[in-house]
Amino acid sequence: MLTHKSLLEAYVYAKDKCCPSLIHDIYEPNAVLSISTSATAVAFPPLVVGADGIAQTLVTDFAKRFTQCRTYYVCDGIENFSTRDDRIEQLPWLVLMREEATSSLRIGRGYYNWNLGKHPEDLWHATEMHIRIDHMMLVADVAGDLLQTLQSFLPYPWLPPRVLDSSFGFIGDCNSSFAFLKEFRSNKFELPRERLTI
Repeated sequence: MLTHKSLLEAYVYAKDKCCPSLIHDIYEPNAVLSISTSATAVAFPPLVVGADGIAQTLVTDFAKRFTQCRTYYVCDGIENFSTRDDRIEQLPWLVLMREEATSSLRIGRGYYNWNLGKHPEDLWHATEMHIRIDHMMLVADVAGDLLQTLQSFLPYPWLPPRVLDSSFGFIGDCNSSFAFLKEFRSNKFELPRERLTI
């Protein structure tokens, strides 16, 4: 049975492990994906319609650019981000991955919104999804050692903010380019003021 939690875990697995066929178990055939970004270093289509297109965009095409990807849900649990059974709002995410073309580490953050539909067999599927990308940093990492080191500190895919802070919150203190990581700190974390819509 796909619960809210297992659906989110399946999404991360499908994207990070490059399993496009799993997308059809997560999304309705006519599901809609929208993407907004304030990060100039990464580009995605603003609107994708249908599970086939979503699989192509988020898995197949994504895997051509990025490898060793881990996507984290930065929260203590999804309960705080679900206002109704059929919606999960403003769920924070963090991604650590490698961009092969530039031999670089990518660190990104943003929010997910999900609209869900329930089938008679108590299976949840995504009908709409919005991905907001706030940051996408590029850091030289020729051998990939920095990526492996950072990933080794973090539980996957559920990452409590306090664990992220204790693991490498110091990076945000030492380098202003990574100050956005400090926004995840458990004692300072706030949702964006505007309401995200799909």
